Amino acid sequence: MNFDSVSILIVNYNVKEYLGNCIDSILQSDYNGEIEIVVVDNHSFDGSDEFIHDRFPNVKVIKNSENLGFGKAVNQAAKVATNDYLLILNPDTVIQEDTIATFVHYMKDHPEAGLVGPKILNPDGSLQLTCKRSFPTPGVALPKLLGLSKVFPKSKWAGKYNLTYLNQEEVHSVDAVSGSCMFLQRKLFTDIGGFDEQFFMFGEDIDLCYRIKESGKEIYYVPRTKIIHYRGESVKFAPYDSINAFYNAMILFYGKHFSKSQSILSRLGIRFGIIIRQSVSLIGELKSQIISVFLDAAVVLFAFLVTIPIKFSYYDPITMSNGIIPTVYILFWLIVGSVFQLYGRFILSYTRAVISSLTGFFVVVVFTFFFKQYAFSRLIILVASGIVLFLIPGWRLIGHYFMSHGFLYRIKDRHNILFTRKTLVVGADSEGIRIAKKIQKRVDSGLAIIGFVDEKLTGRQEDFPAPFLGLIDDIRDIIKTHRIKEIIFSKGTLSNKKIVSLMDYTKDLHLTYRMVPHQQDILIGKASIEEIGELSFIQIEYSLFHRFHRLTKRTFDIIFAGILLILFSPGLVFRIFQGLPQKMYFWGESGKTITAYLFPSDSKFVHELLLLWSVFIGDMSFVGASLVNSSEDNPDLICKPGLTGLGRIQKLSSDSDDYQHFDHYYVQNQNITLDIEIMLKTVLSL
Repeated sequence: MNFDSVSILIVNYNVKEYLGNCIDSILQSDYNGEIEIVVVDNHSFDGSDEFIHDRFPNVKVIKNSENLGFGKAVNQAAKVATNDYLLILNPDTVIQEDTIATFVHYMKDHPEAGLVGPKILNPDGSLQLTCKRSFPTPGVALPKLLGLSKVFPKSKWAGKYNLTYLNQEEVHSVDAVSGSCMFLQRKLFTDIGGFDEQFFMFGEDIDLCYRIKESGKEIYYVPRTKIIHYRGESVKFAPYDSINAFYNAMILFYGKHFSKSQSILSRLGIRFGIIIRQSVSLIGELKSQIISVFLDAAVVLFAFLVTIPIKFSYYDPITMSNGIIPTVYILFWLIVGSVFQLYGRFILSYTRAVISSLTGFFVVVVFTFFFKQYAFSRLIILVASGIVLFLIPGWRLIGHYFMSHGFLYRIKDRHNILFTRKTLVVGADSEGIRIAKKIQKRVDSGLAIIGFVDEKLTGRQEDFPAPFLGLIDDIRDIIKTHRIKEIIFSKGTLSNKKIVSLMDYTKDLHLTYRMVPHQQDILIGKASIEEIGELSFIQIEYSLFHRFHRLTKRTFDIIFAGILLILFSPGLVFRIFQGLPQKMYFWGESGKTITAYLFPSDSKFVHELLLLWSVFIGDMSFVGASLVNSSEDNPDLICKPGLTGLGRIQKLSSDSDDYQHFDHYYVQNQNITLDIEIMLKTVLSL
């Protein structure tokens, strides 16, 4: 059988991990014809060109000395491409094994077809609406600009922009498909002049489709094959405003193809609509910051509205100051919050929120000292500050809780010990087991591996670091039963087609999907590349060894252990009279041995209750390394043993090497907030 040859053109800008995953999916293609891959690197600074040369030596690479934009770079690639067909593909995509063959066969069976595109899934399994579109004529664009397409997606008039009224599982002749995956003949691409290089990024795909339609060819949406598109990854590193670039491209497209046939009033109306929509998009980009500012301001206002009646009636301080009180205090706390980047990089950092709230209190105290007219009541300021100190970090903790349960989009944090997301590994092969063990050692991943599913059980379940929960055929029931919020696909045994199909099958469950490129230690997901490889601890300055952290940790241990010993003293005395506690010896820090006392009891809580005394005198800590009996080999603990620790809150089976790894991570990152998180996590897991 004679197979046509295909050239795959990819433009890369600082997304080498996604690019590697994309090329892997291409190399797994079942198409028997000749395939060549041409990558144009638009002056990346992440080492993309070296990465491709080392890992994929047969890929042709064009390295630009500056970012030329998407359209111009594709034109560069097309000039060196030698094959019959062109597949223009974004680097942040994953194609199915049958994608190329499906495209070639469809084009050969439909000679009227000029360009085809697949069904495109978002990283959450939902349909990416841009995979089938109409040209943005005034009548089509108006409901989109007014937001009516979201309200009435099944209406032929309101939903025409993204053709949402069409059946997404059927082939359709459309005006345009997404530039993230376009398949066409190289001759046609050359004949119409390739991409219009006036479009730097955005708009060039719909412009190409418009000119293909003008040439008399049809454009087809072909959902017989699907791809995943991690939309917008390259744009994150672009040195320009992507929102402005997108809407400027829309204005350029409209001016090029429609403005001459429209009246001045229509042209002004379209431009005004684009500007309004652009403004709405900009606000949407800042919604997290806007919401956090609003909530913090509301907390401060609430605090004063609650406390002012303690001393005054009818809110006299507010009315007499014409609203300056508590407005001035709200501004102080917001300004301090902005200094601590609570409305930027660290929106949900409850540690910074605590420090910011305390700092805001001291700023307010200093302000009232110099401006006596606002010092209406020290009691009110003190009580209000207490409420602020509780609620400003409090709503952030609630935000973490809802994110871990899938109700809110995640905002990446440095670590998340307290709230982890229940995670399922799909693929119980050696690669899936490797992934789970790597994640187990990354205590900052925010993932809790609940178990595995696969098409069939191979190997012994006792070799798995987590339970085997069932077969893929039952995955929906497994997800609901165990309340899974995240899925990690092992590509060791699962085909890309199977992965995409599972995402499509479970998209209504609102999960987060990730995959690990073959034999790599990274998790690829929406808007994130997360390292799961082992941490290197060579030449690291450990936080726990700082005097400040040692002092705060020891102070916390003395105060909290003392309080608990007093509270439980009646029970301790009663247990001592029942029988003497057992004297035990354990390994301490730096090879020392410590003496501790344990009550004989089946209850773990009662059994370890006297360890509070070891914490109080400094032999142990509330949070630290694992407690190892001195009869065992010296584990060379680098910190004091603890009542709890990172090893205890891990859900997977662990060995001695894992516990040493947890200890290294702990001493590197220790602070009082991390200790409290680990203690709370321990209590919640009881």
